[in-house]
Amino acid sequence: MLGKQSPEETKVEQKSGPSSGQDGGQAPDLGQKSAALLIFLLCAVSALEGADQAMLPSVSYALQLDLDLPLTDITKMNLVQALAQSGSAPIWGVLSDRQIIRRKDLLVLGCILQGVITVILAGVDELEFMILLRALNGAMLASLRPVAAGIIADVTPEAGRGKVYGWLQLALNLGLCSGGLIGVPFSTKNILGLQGWRVAFIGIGSISISVGVMVMLAMTEPPHQHAGCKGANKTKGGGVLKQEVLRLKSYFQMPTFCFLVIQGCFGCIPWNALAYATLFFQVRGLGDEQAASLAALGAVSAALGSLMGGVIGDKAAEKSKLHGRAFIAQISVVAGIPIAYLFFMTSPPESATYVWYFFLVMSLGLTATWCATGVNWPIISEIVDPQGRASIMAWLTALEGSVAAVGGNAAVGVLAQNVFGYNLRAVDPSKPREIDLEATHALGRALMLTSFVPWIICLSFYTMLHWSYPRDLLHIEMQKIKDLPTAPAKDPQCCDCSQERPRLSLAAAQAETLAS
Repeated sequence: MLGKQSPEETKVEQKSGPSSGQDGGQAPDLGQKSAALLIFLLCAVSALEGADQAMLPSVSYALQLDLDLPLTDITKMNLVQALAQSGSAPIWGVLSDRQIIRRKDLLVLGCILQGVITVILAGVDELEFMILLRALNGAMLASLRPVAAGIIADVTPEAGRGKVYGWLQLALNLGLCSGGLIGVPFSTKNILGLQGWRVAFIGIGSISISVGVMVMLAMTEPPHQHAGCKGANKTKGGGVLKQEVLRLKSYFQMPTFCFLVIQGCFGCIPWNALAYATLFFQVRGLGDEQAASLAALGAVSAALGSLMGGVIGDKAAEKSKLHGRAFIAQISVVAGIPIAYLFFMTSPPESATYVWYFFLVMSLGLTATWCATGVNWPIISEIVDPQGRASIMAWLTALEGSVAAVGGNAAVGVLAQNVFGYNLRAVDPSKPREIDLEATHALGRALMLTSFVPWIICLSFYTMLHWSYPRDLLHIEMQKIKDLPTAPAKDPQCCDCSQERPRLSLAAAQAETLAS
């Protein structure tokens, strides 16, 4: 149980420490100052990604008014960007894991080119050109998250990895908050003769370029775990692709990996869809400043919730190595479903509309955001080979992003406009905004449908982790026993001998205990 550690699990920790995964919880020692600087830079990169994610939904109301774009065209831009990001992510992951390009250079390249593309986007009116630029933007953004996640897995021990992932996710959500605060209030205004949404794009693009320059000047290339194993790096062309496909296929033989991938595909759908919560507030009659403040509050509460999730997940894993993180996932998903229903399917009190949404946004962010940092990323980084973490994270980004783009961004537009009858009437920005009940009900139903169903599916797969996770940890330790020599070498001065003897004892102890 979560509250009490079983004798078997206590025995594992006494014999082998907190980690029984691929890396044994070991990580290179960077020094406190160097590690703090590295985490800060990775958080800045993550915040940049969050700010970009917030921009298009934040200015969607203004785009509908200024460029006369229907909601389906805006969701089309989001869809194309998400698919381009998903398709490009594995390429960046392979370049990182095989050390073809330094991870620092990948982050710099992604930040600077994404910023340049965003600045160019500010001067475009044609839908086709905007879609092309959003696709290129997504391809550049794809280099950020898998590389950053792989670095964190390399430089942090498994026992505290959830907390560090929590900081990374906190930064991403603060970026979402900043993007909303910049995009929503500016978008419908005229600033120095320019439409406000154009100024917002220029601002975010400039910040992206600045972050890239900061990473280039201040970041030191972190060490790879098992960096000495470079034989595979010489493989070229079709051999690289074949090796990556075979590696991915081998992980799909682990039920835990399969369950996390499938739930991730569905779990990303609600959060992609909830990017349109700002538009929901606006058609509900709230002013731009109120809508922006609620979006910012949602991002801040989600940031705190993600950090909480990482810490709570680590504590739960200490209490119950085999079931703690799965329990945390179940609690988080169950908490989000009723809040989403109250959010989109009920009418708030007329005299307290803002306060109603304030508490719902806060509650959703603090409780429904634990899974990525407290469950998914720590377990994935534990069960995969350290040499392939960035590429595996990239493949996950590709799989999850593709499904979420269709089931989240695109589905909201199609359901709201074509199924539930969403139609944003012409609005005079100079007049006080009124409640558009038809648009509110249509968009609310679409958002609820794209939240409720995926979360129910996520809950079922997280529940199955209670069976699969112990099984796969046992398989990993049995594989270690098979791969290691059964007897020590005769030369006591052999460095390989001195390392292999305790590793064999460790693996055997873990496998024996998990089997019992």
